[in-house]
Amino acid sequence: MSQIVIISGPPGAGKSSVAESLCERYDRTVHIETDRFYAAIRMGFISPWRPESDRQNRMVTRAVARSATAYAQDLFAVFIDGVIGPHLLPIYLDELRIARIPVHFVQLLPSIGETVRRGLSREETLRVTEAQLREGHRQFVAYGRFAGATLDTTGLSADQSADRVMEACGRGECLVYQPE
Repeated sequence: MSQIVIISGPPGAGKSSVAESLCERYDRTVHIETDRFYAAIRMGFISPWRPESDRQNRMVTRAVARSATAYAQDLFAVFIDGVIGPHLLPIYLDELRIARIPVHFVQLLPSIGETVRRGLSREETLRVTEAQLREGHRQFVAYGRFAGATLDTTGLSADQSADRVMEACGRGECLVYQPE
């Protein structure tokens, strides 16, 4: 049975590494990195943390969700990783309902120190500044638990964090949409 798991959190939380670890555990998987959808914009790109990027961010959200729906309808387990706050989650859920499969949402939130350490050690093309890492973490702390499950992955490897995601999803703690 296919499913969609949205893995959110601030930059540097380990979303991509956890999604990759999860993909290795199933036969038919897709890892959708929202960063790649932003990178596909060649002209007119607005940094997604800027206030004037709201329209672009909503458009990218719809594109990611529609892509995930196409894969899920062909029986792939889909793992979406991105910086997805409470203002974007309803767009995902609205678009993903078309797939008529369970949708899970998990927020990775390691400590600020761990987030900064991970974020600053990323490859150059994905690196953001320490100030951006700290601000992203602050925003997610301020959001609190707004859907699904929030997991503290401080000190955990990507595989250990993926284990925690699987366990939380298995217990139903991350479920945000269940078709009737």
